[in-house]
Amino acid sequence: MAVVIRSSIQEITLQLLQFIHLATKKNASCGVILAPCANINPKTLEQAKLLMSKNDASLSVQFFYDDPNQMLCAVLDNGTLGSTHYAALVLKDFLQHQQVLQGQLLVSSFPESGNPTKSTIEKFIQQAIASKGKEGDIHFFTGSNAAASVLIVDTDDIVREFIKTRLELKGYHIYEAKDGQEAYDVFVRVLPGLVITELNLPVLDGYQLIRKIQGTDSYEGKVIVLTDKQLTESMSRAYESGAADYVTKPLSISELEWKIKRLTKNN
Repeated sequence: MAVVIRSSIQEITLQLLQFIHLATKKNASCGVILAPCANINPKTLEQAKLLMSKNDASLSVQFFYDDPNQMLCAVLDNGTLGSTHYAALVLKDFLQHQQVLQGQLLVSSFPESGNPTKSTIEKFIQQAIASKGKEGDIHFFTGSNAAASVLIVDTDDIVREFIKTRLELKGYHIYEAKDGQEAYDVFVRVLPGLVITELNLPVLDGYQLIRKIQGTDSYEGKVIVLTDKQLTESMSRAYESGAADYVTKPLSISELEWKIKRLTKNN
């Protein structure tokens, strides 16, 4: 049952940590949504919970509301960053319809977005509080100690494995795909912080994939093209589609690692 909780920032941090630890103890991960809201009562919380459950019957969500900071917190059992983002879209529409949303929705998942330490959760909450008064769109929170997630898209198994091995040694979370459609399906599910893609892909080519990725609501990650297409026309078309950088084969892993580090740091 949803309850209203009165707490300071320190108390809401401990409360949210408790919810996260309980959720991750039962499942591999949990998603968290923070939304600055005014005039939230238990009835509104129950309505939000019912709505989100109706949209996804497999979804188990717990709500609580911190009155002093006017912060609505939702914790989703087994929520990935992708599924939590989808749930945030549903919640955003509900809160706007109720005319209670007062800022941006902040979305994260643990441990996918980092270890849920006290300092990380406190930063998460403070960032949500700082969004009060801003337009109510959706943003992602990644803890400062979290390794970035990277999706590698290439038909060549050897290329994918080589990059995967090098990046995993640097602490990145790696996902893989062999064609454009598989890549987009993985992207929607996990919302990686960075996508590295070849342009020569079956089903969806690299240009189509980049455009679909950049068309995703609230996505703030980057795309690096890694391809054997060395023509200026291909490079221009990739940048026009939304690529943040362009690397040509044969692969210089040092160059790629530098570009990844620069883009993930900026992001």
